[in-house]
Amino acid sequence: MMLTSRFEMWLGWGPDLAFFYNDAYIPTLGAKHPTALGQPMREVWREVLADVEDRIHSVMVDSIATWDKALLLLLNRNGYLEETYHTFSYSPLRGDTGATEGLMCVVTEETERVISERRLNTLRALADGLIGTQTVNQVIGEVRTALAFNNRDFPFGLIYLLEPSGGWRAEALSREAQPLLGVEWPLQGFEGSVSARRIALQGLSHHLPRGAWQIPPSEALLLPITRGTGKPFGTLVLGLNPYRPRDYDIVGFSQLIAGQISGALANVDALDSERRRADRIWMNSRDLLLVVDQDGVFRAVSPSWTRVLGYAPDELLGSDFRKFVHPDDLAQSEEALATAVRSDNLTAFENRVVGKSGEVRWISWNTSLEDRLVYAYGRDITAEKQQALALLAAEEQLRQSQKMEAVGQLTGGIAHDYNNMLAVVIGSLELLNRKLGEPTPQVKRYIDAAMDGARRSAALTQRLLAFSRQQPLNPQIVDANRLVAETSELLRHSIGANVRLETVLAGGLWRVHADPNQLASVLLNLAVNARDAMPDGGRLTIETQNFYLDDAYAAANFGVSPGQFVMIAVSDSGTGMTPDVMAKAFDPFFTTKEVGKGTGLGLSQVYGFIRQSCGHVKIYSEPERGTTVKVYLPRMIDHGEQTEAMPRAIATVAEGTAVLVVEDEAAMRDFSVEALTSLGYQVFAADSGAAALALLAQHPEIELLFTDIVMPDMNGQQLADAACRCRPDLKVLFTTGYTRNAVVHNGVLDPGVVLLGKPFGIDQLAEQVRKVLET
Repeated sequence: MMLTSRFEMWLGWGPDLAFFYNDAYIPTLGAKHPTALGQPMREVWREVLADVEDRIHSVMVDSIATWDKALLLLLNRNGYLEETYHTFSYSPLRGDTGATEGLMCVVTEETERVISERRLNTLRALADGLIGTQTVNQVIGEVRTALAFNNRDFPFGLIYLLEPSGGWRAEALSREAQPLLGVEWPLQGFEGSVSARRIALQGLSHHLPRGAWQIPPSEALLLPITRGTGKPFGTLVLGLNPYRPRDYDIVGFSQLIAGQISGALANVDALDSERRRADRIWMNSRDLLLVVDQDGVFRAVSPSWTRVLGYAPDELLGSDFRKFVHPDDLAQSEEALATAVRSDNLTAFENRVVGKSGEVRWISWNTSLEDRLVYAYGRDITAEKQQALALLAAEEQLRQSQKMEAVGQLTGGIAHDYNNMLAVVIGSLELLNRKLGEPTPQVKRYIDAAMDGARRSAALTQRLLAFSRQQPLNPQIVDANRLVAETSELLRHSIGANVRLETVLAGGLWRVHADPNQLASVLLNLAVNARDAMPDGGRLTIETQNFYLDDAYAAANFGVSPGQFVMIAVSDSGTGMTPDVMAKAFDPFFTTKEVGKGTGLGLSQVYGFIRQSCGHVKIYSEPERGTTVKVYLPRMIDHGEQTEAMPRAIATVAEGTAVLVVEDEAAMRDFSVEALTSLGYQVFAADSGAAALALLAQHPEIELLFTDIVMPDMNGQQLADAACRCRPDLKVLFTTGYTRNAVVHNGVLDPGVVLLGKPFGIDQLAEQVRKVLET
């Protein structure tokens, strides 16, 4: 049975246990086969007899079988003691008398299984330990722990790591190996294909740790610990099992250990790099970085707090965040912290933080929660908030400008039609007054009342035209200081004795290009408004100054161009205006005065004229503290010497001079014809440009063309151009109640053009006709 079995078996018979075995047992014997056959068992396995002697006694003396699982036996089967593991049983063999005369051993060698499992457990323990390691010290500690449970493969271990400085950091992996750090190991020389190096230890004078064995190791294995790039982290030194001198698998196993160490160190390296990067971000971040606990106490802050808000980190650490939040945002900030603590990460939460200097900054926060701490970063959005507010203000100014433009177009159109009607009314009243000669007092009173109403209506339409920027201007080079001085006497009469007028005039004031009469009207309007705001008296100050409006001011005020301006400021110490009132101050017909005390067109007229003159007007006011209205007019750069025109007497025009009246509205045409006829002129009339040209061709005696501008088919300018091409000596006088047309550009009369605005009286008509004919 034994000889034919494939299980390893041997038997011992007789007092000396003569040794017999089958072929399956031959590998276990090694070099002892075949001389072991028939030899006493104590001779064959002399080296392990002490380990199994008690088991033999149990079988041979007590006739009791034994069984062992993976028993360590140091067998000398190849000329040296070798670590082996066997699972075997001893069973009694009985003789003819029934007594135990021998034993049977059935054995399985498990050396490879036991050692493989031990090494797998070592690799598994090391891998588990290295998971999550974040520092070199943690890596070394886990290697030390793993090798402590496998001191049979490696009686000692050392690890050498390269320092950034080029030196070595040496660590013993067991306390017993500490003295070996003084050995000069050949740590270099792993370039190329060299992945491990065995060295003999017999020549060392140091005491060598034995690990689990009774004898020290005779060899050590040196392995490189490399980075992924091939550059070394360092070297691993492992003392080798003295009872497995021909274990060629130990190199591969050791390389797996070195590889796990390399991977862990690479992770540590990456973490260190990430940590350094995070530290750089923390140190160099332009945003606010912070860590707070659940109570809102600062645990860490970035240096950017100093740059953005002026606080040094040590001024913040340990402080409650509530101390630095704007009071109006405190409640919502506390709610936001509670949300962040619940792990509901905040996204773009905005609040105001007060800086060390008292400056308030808008911050947008994002947060995350980790280990019961809130990590937050905040971006300074103050500039964005300011830009958004500026954009809203610009949009509001644009809407206001569009509203004013729309209202201006409406009022301008109404004023045009109203002027035509008023011209007929005023002219008819003047003609009636002339024809009646000496009317009765009652009739004269009616005529005068009607004329007064018509003239007041005419003044109102002029204000509407001024607001709509459609009044014709006659700009001249103006010295604002001189104009203020000359207007002051008129202003003193207008504002009353209980208001003190002061003027502060700047030296070297630039000149402006503006209509002096309209500018004087602006000062009068502003002075009257200021007087009305000081019912109990006060101080009215008019000052002038050279001023530069920069790009920032222009960007913040829609429609303003940067550049050099002359500023005229009118300030009072009156009741002031609220922001709501200031927003509507330039609106036509808006007034805070009692019914019947004002038309609401004063500031509208100021606004229209200044805008028509390419200027800018701004109101500054506080309730109960007063108001300042600043008027900015562009500086006139190129101007020569200007001489004032001297009035001259109007010469008498020869009676019967021929005048051609061109007007598409019949009532206005009839009035003009009758008025000119009453003044002694020979008058021809036409209702269109074509009819006028025909009359001019028929009557060469016509010396003056008196034409409306706004007419269908051919306007007044086109008619005048066509007539003057045929009659270069023809004189032209224009009239209109609306100025946005061919002869008025940007509110300014074209050079050489004479315009009589509607409505006009007979005296005004006579004066303008004589002036043109004399030219």
